[in-house]
Amino acid sequence: MKRVLNFSLAVALGATALGGDTEDAFKVGAGEWSASAGFGYKENVLFSEIVPVDSSFAYVGLEGIAQRDFLAVDGEWTTMYLLDNRSYLDGGDLSDETFGLLLSEFGRFVTVDGKLTAGVQYIYFNQAFDTTFDIRDVTQVVIRAQEPRLYLEWEGFFWQFEYGASVGGSRMYFKDPEDDYETIDWELEADYVLSGESHLVFAVNGFARDYTDRVARNEEGVRMDGVVLGLDQVGFEVAIEHPVQWAGVVWESELGLDFESRRDRHFGYYDRDRLKYFLDVRASGEVWRLRADLAFSDREYESQIADDGRLRESKDWIWSIDLERDLSESWALFATFASDRSDSNEAFFSYESNSLMLGLRMR
Repeated sequence: MKRVLNFSLAVALGATALGGDTEDAFKVGAGEWSASAGFGYKENVLFSEIVPVDSSFAYVGLEGIAQRDFLAVDGEWTTMYLLDNRSYLDGGDLSDETFGLLLSEFGRFVTVDGKLTAGVQYIYFNQAFDTTFDIRDVTQVVIRAQEPRLYLEWEGFFWQFEYGASVGGSRMYFKDPEDDYETIDWELEADYVLSGESHLVFAVNGFARDYTDRVARNEEGVRMDGVVLGLDQVGFEVAIEHPVQWAGVVWESELGLDFESRRDRHFGYYDRDRLKYFLDVRASGEVWRLRADLAFSDREYESQIADDGRLRESKDWIWSIDLERDLSESWALFATFASDRSDSNEAFFSYESNSLMLGLRMR
């Protein structure tokens, strides 16, 4: 059961992270939409260490952004939607992998250089994971959850700074109500122009999370009945965004690091720190677009002891390359390569998964 709960938490946080950087997840601009379809192949669909399952899959995706200005009140309304679905064709009863996001917000300038925005966001995801501890008893679990969220944001300008602050509240609903939780999150961000088009971005963020029924554990991992789990997290991110012109093309790069420290509010069993380094590169020509992402993270736990007798830790490498080429004004061909690898000293938590996808996009 421990592994199932850890997986559910990891997936939930991954989905929330994507939702938190909504604009970066979209390939379309305001007033645009796109629909995609394709086929691909993925190694180790269930992220298993001992019984990996490979499968081909059919992919469909839909995304769009609608925007309307209200000049009378100096405001604008924006709605964004995103849906990705992979239907696996091999491996018997493999569950679909689905992620959906709907966001709608209204913002208006309440001062000359200050904008206040209120919004609502909804995230849904469905994904299966391997939970096999004995190769003679192959099992898997499907994590299905949804998260509605309300938030307020403030954006302003001062000298060479663009700054912002946000606070939000959400509730994550799982198929198993024991894992449900409520979260209050916040973030402060500053964007400083270094020179030309280069920027230095710095942000501090955090959250307080309270589970509905999931009980806490003491330092030895023993369930403490009657004590409901609560988690607090603080972190920061710093990055440099810098454009470089090469071969007649402007390449936009972002290099940075992200640190987060999570603490168990009761006994410290879930205390852990994570340090992540990342590099994002984007470029576009007259009829083509490219994006490459590379990230490495080191996660260390403060109390949990792994099977080798040391404190639990894991090192993760993730990279992806997205290529897109226009075939006409309305159609484009795309290809995506992705790799996800985790090395952990805890048994059953190391894996490597690679995928390739080709398809057509209409917009």
